[in-house]
Amino acid sequence: MTRKELAIAIYNQIKVNKIGYNGKLPSERELASLFNVTRPLMREALAILEAFGIVEVRGRQGIFIKEKSWNEITLPLSFLADWPLDILPQVFEARTIIEPKAAAIAAIRHTKSDIEKLNETLNQMEELFEKEIPEKASLGEKWNSIFHILIVSAAHNDALSRMHESIMRLYERNVSSFPKKNAPMPFEEWPKEIWSEHLSILDAIVAGNEKEAEIRAYRHVLTSQERIYCLTRSLGLQFFEPLTSGHLMDLKEERFDARA
Repeated sequence: MTRKELAIAIYNQIKVNKIGYNGKLPSERELASLFNVTRPLMREALAILEAFGIVEVRGRQGIFIKEKSWNEITLPLSFLADWPLDILPQVFEARTIIEPKAAAIAAIRHTKSDIEKLNETLNQMEELFEKEIPEKASLGEKWNSIFHILIVSAAHNDALSRMHESIMRLYERNVSSFPKKNAPMPFEEWPKEIWSEHLSILDAIVAGNEKEAEIRAYRHVLTSQERIYCLTRSLGLQFFEPLTSGHLMDLKEERFDARA
């Protein structure tokens, strides 16, 4: 049994009141015995359920079922049933394959309209810096995704764009499934850093520097992956293992001022 399957199995038992008494679940040891799994595997499954707001682990007090309507928590669990929990590393791996090369091609093929659209996304992100509004995180993630989609679009390869849009939808669906109140989203935590990295990529594209655009896009995707890794760890999820920088070490960054 995988941790995903175990988390769903526990969830289903809770939902039909087969486990849990007065809002409290058996101990981790008892649950592991009940489901015939190891304690480490049970611990990971409980961390998933806690991240989605279904249970609350209160140290020595025990494991408690949170008071929420079942309609509120059905969507995240149905999502877990649809996609494997390790899909995010695979999404980032796909992005490291597509986005850097697309940025390099965009440095050659971009049009004036492409650059105007990309600048508009940066302007929209910059305006969010000083705003304290409930939708700040979701708007930041929205403009972040649009920027990446526009970068690939600027390569003017429809097949590439369609593949990338599907990957970004999968990324958005995964990230949006995490409970926002338990941990800040990337744009909440690093808004200016993300904006600066985007600007750096755009500068290389505007300058027509293929190699630099590729390097900066690759580095940005790896940095984004590390941020999501930190987010999942803060939620108690242990399934995300980011890619290493790998061949990036072999790439030599060219220093230049694209605005000169």
